[in-house]
Amino acid sequence: MRSFRLLILFLLLGFVSSGYANQEAIQSKSLFMVTFPYDEGQSVEQTLDDAMALLLVRLTGKKTFLTSRVAQAYLKNPKAWLKTYDITPRLEDGVTIGKNIVYTFDEAKLHKEFHQRFVPIWPLSLRPKTLVVGALVQGGDFIKLDQNTLQYRLDADFRTYPQKIQLPMSLPVAPFKSYLMDWHLSADTVKTRSAVQAILAKSNLPFLLSFQVVMNGLQTNHLTWALYNSMGEQVLVGKEQGRVILALTNQMFDQVATYYVEHYKSSLQQQEKETEKQSILLNIHKIGRLDQALLFERLLKEQPEMIGSVTLVSMQAEQVQYRITPQMSYQAILNWIQRWPQSVLVGSFPEQKIIELDVNSEFFAKSNKETP
Repeated sequence: MRSFRLLILFLLLGFVSSGYANQEAIQSKSLFMVTFPYDEGQSVEQTLDDAMALLLVRLTGKKTFLTSRVAQAYLKNPKAWLKTYDITPRLEDGVTIGKNIVYTFDEAKLHKEFHQRFVPIWPLSLRPKTLVVGALVQGGDFIKLDQNTLQYRLDADFRTYPQKIQLPMSLPVAPFKSYLMDWHLSADTVKTRSAVQAILAKSNLPFLLSFQVVMNGLQTNHLTWALYNSMGEQVLVGKEQGRVILALTNQMFDQVATYYVEHYKSSLQQQEKETEKQSILLNIHKIGRLDQALLFERLLKEQPEMIGSVTLVSMQAEQVQYRITPQMSYQAILNWIQRWPQSVLVGSFPEQKIIELDVNSEFFAKSNKETP
């Protein structure tokens, strides 16, 4: 029974001090707020299903996630994840033109649920801002979709969807237009790569998305697009066709977001591999009480000049394992730990970067006697 109680306490400790708490810090509240137009008399549930679907795409960055079994569990009962809703004025240029319904979903509950189901939330802080250069070809005219054009070409105003899924984007401004040559940069040539490098260097952005829609009256429209990185390289290309321009650009942004998520994941995995190479595993045995585990964790965290980060890796009835990122050499960390009166060094493995400790029972016994 004693071991079982310790295990439960360690589980609670692990939840608080794990890398999850650091990697998935509390997101901006707006990430969990979804807004839809509201008509008088409509029920709250009328657009709730769509709101949950949009939220799932926004959190994961993947439209394809909606077809998974995990997503279906949320979509079947979206009301279970809804915290509050509010009816607000819909403003345009300071004038009320209608109403919106704002759904606020339960951030803490969703964080916990996603963590338990091993579904990562794409952090807002790691979403790259994209320079978007779009154009229409209509009746022989080449129309640049800049800020001015989008004010009256509402049928081609592609900005709404990336804003809804919180995919940061920017439009070209006057100083950059001279770099854009023919505006549409679909060809992967040396000249194009040089132009993209110059544009992104000037704008201080990591990616450029170039697209062109060829309109065919009432027939099928054709969209071609390409995504470039800061080196001017094409990293993603696509073609879409259909009658509704915004449906085509939405599909394009879904693919771009998926690429960014995968790019983020691979970068994170690489960082984790590098961290693991440099990290030290600290195994502490013969833990008898929760306060002992908390004490060792506090010792590690109180020395930021020596320890960069502390992550609880595993726990058993009388043992905890921490992964620590050192700011000093293995030997310096070992020398410091050896001076702890609360523990006894029982093993040191420099090649594997592993340190083994036993709790110093005499220290804690003496401390208990001295405590009134």
